[in-house]
Amino acid sequence: MFVRSLSAGGSIKEIGGKAYRLSILTRYFNVPTGFVVTTKAYELWKKERKLPSEVVDEVERYFRSPYLLEGEFPVIVRSSATVEDSPKASFAGVFESVTGVNSFDALIEGIERVFESATSERVRVYTERMGITGDVKIAAIVQREITPELSGILFTRSPLRPDKALVEFVREKGAGLVGGRKSAERVMLPRNPNEVQDELMKELLTIGLEVESLFGKPQDIEWVYDGTLWILQSRDITALKVSKEENLLIENWYPLRGTPASPGIAKGRARFVLDDQPPEEAERLFHRGDILVTYVLHAEHYNLFTKASGIVTKVDSILSHPAIIARELGIPCVVGVDVEVIRESDEIIVDGSNGIVYVRNPRKILRNVELWRCNYEEDEVVKRLRSEYMRALEELSPEDLEKVILKAFSLIRKFYPSNQDKAFNIYYFINELMEEVTPKVLAERFNIVDIFSHADRGERPRNKEEERLFKIYRLLKAFINYTDERVRDIPGMLFRIQ
Repeated sequence: MFVRSLSAGGSIKEIGGKAYRLSILTRYFNVPTGFVVTTKAYELWKKERKLPSEVVDEVERYFRSPYLLEGEFPVIVRSSATVEDSPKASFAGVFESVTGVNSFDALIEGIERVFESATSERVRVYTERMGITGDVKIAAIVQREITPELSGILFTRSPLRPDKALVEFVREKGAGLVGGRKSAERVMLPRNPNEVQDELMKELLTIGLEVESLFGKPQDIEWVYDGTLWILQSRDITALKVSKEENLLIENWYPLRGTPASPGIAKGRARFVLDDQPPEEAERLFHRGDILVTYVLHAEHYNLFTKASGIVTKVDSILSHPAIIARELGIPCVVGVDVEVIRESDEIIVDGSNGIVYVRNPRKILRNVELWRCNYEEDEVVKRLRSEYMRALEELSPEDLEKVILKAFSLIRKFYPSNQDKAFNIYYFINELMEEVTPKVLAERFNIVDIFSHADRGERPRNKEEERLFKIYRLLKAFINYTDERVRDIPGMLFRIQ
């Protein structure tokens, strides 16, 4: 394998320093989606000074992946050398970056230009001056290119006034600032977000201090803003001399509370998998017995779930795909957890029976990650479907629920593609009803985690009411996971997922 998604991570030897740090940042912050062409591909390029066909083919698969860039331009190609962003030197601006890439041929040329820059005279002189010996290996990062309103640098401690944070920014595309080609506006900030009035600067400082806490040192953070604040990279400030701050380690287990979704207890290493990671890659890189930590994942990651000893999710639904599959596999699962507090590879305990995740060393956060939520308009069609669905749910009628759900999917087919907005409106609505509304309504009357777990273990219902709940649960699982023959065409039709 010569390519891997950015969020999959890897060693510095495989993906370089910049990509290594970005892969960590993807777990907690907004980082543009992308993938990494590894140092293994660079070694092949060095032999012929051309990317071999097997690397080009793999780049194309990742570029066109529906989990990543979906074949859409423009993209940017950036360097990630094994010596880059290291404790000794940042290599800022030394390697090549290629912006405004708008065709696949230009993408391959951009990757080769980045690889070529590792052999440049500029790199040789810089490494000698910094006392760095040995071969320089390089990977190439391919990311969606952001066209920002603002772009700049945040020093979480100013090189001149370490008690302050320093922001430098320009009001157009950001390459000129890092390359020194544009004059920047400069703002000195207190290191307390509560003392900052401007909302964007407050958000930037808050994120910066979290990144500083994550890496344990003051940071030089490259960022852009297009209505969303994106982190492009973060380096330790190599030229700053400040007194070492005390790291406070929590000796006892710290509880993170969520919603119990599958009973049992598991202990293991936390491993993040994000939903932009292709399932085959995620499964290959995940260590059997680790704890799967995610914001939200879907049914196509089933094989990955089978390798986990426990699952923790940010999305708060016991009818989400991870929760359903955890119960099927008989492993503990807790949903609705602030997973951004968990550190990658830390040892954690998942108590699925009580809805608690225990961590040793929680990451300090100053704001929570907000999950994207599907929005739908409450039009007449939706109102009518809602009324029928809620009545069937109140009566615990699996037959009537089935009719309403099939009606909704039939309407989606009717309106797609001639009226895509209406089709997606119904799609988002019916999925929210099944995955989020239904478990909350049923939880007011029943211990549904216990009942659903009994159903997944193949046990017989204990009474007539439980028999109906078993049928409702199995019905919803089949529709949510699209295993029911009558709705298997929906993911392919709407999202081109087979």
